[in-house]
Amino acid sequence: MPHALITGGSRRLGLYLTEHLLAEGWHITVLSRSSSPELDRLSSDRLKLVTLDYYQLDEVKAFCQQCADQPLDLLIHNASLFVNDGNTGSSELFSQLFHVHMQLPALLNTELAAALARSDNGNIIHMTDIYAENPNADYALYCATKAGLENLSKSFAKRLAPAVRVNSIQPGALKFLPDHSAASKVQVLKDSLLPHEAGFEPIFQTVQYLLANTFVTGTAIKVDGGRSISRN
Repeated sequence: MPHALITGGSRRLGLYLTEHLLAEGWHITVLSRSSSPELDRLSSDRLKLVTLDYYQLDEVKAFCQQCADQPLDLLIHNASLFVNDGNTGSSELFSQLFHVHMQLPALLNTELAAALARSDNGNIIHMTDIYAENPNADYALYCATKAGLENLSKSFAKRLAPAVRVNSIQPGALKFLPDHSAASKVQVLKDSLLPHEAGFEPIFQTVQYLLANTFVTGTAIKVDGGRSISRN
């Protein structure tokens, strides 16, 4: 059975991907800072939760060493911090965003490259953002580090080819948070060419495409309902 590692797999998109890959027979390791009631309900002998502090690089390296001898078929970098920086330019916030969006993925890619190369179809997928190319000024630090992750994706595609394929998915507004106001929902949908709340299924479909198409690497796929060309 294939094995996937998903960071931030206990909530929202990461949870959705975990649940649906499990349903397709995958073994899943979720790397997260904490569990969630929803993840706990997915109890399965093919699901392993590893909780650790993303900011402790020694912990991350120790985890990688434990699983380096086994083939790894898919690594999905889903862990993310979506934070309004309030025009403060906070060095602490910037450090956190840099770590989660860039340093952690770069470390995992490097430490697990050999395990991914043992797979017959080793893949890395970085979840970036359409804001990586057209940033939102209120989320400047978030956008900058997501742009950095996009660049890392291309660099690792070059570094790990041909043994491992590396791509990114750039989501737009897929599923509203509970605290989204009715007015903000209307505005988001107004800025999309396909004005409906799509949910997470389009991302899972894109993951399936990237796994199936063995001649795709170093690319970024927008899954945003046209929002990236519609919004100013």
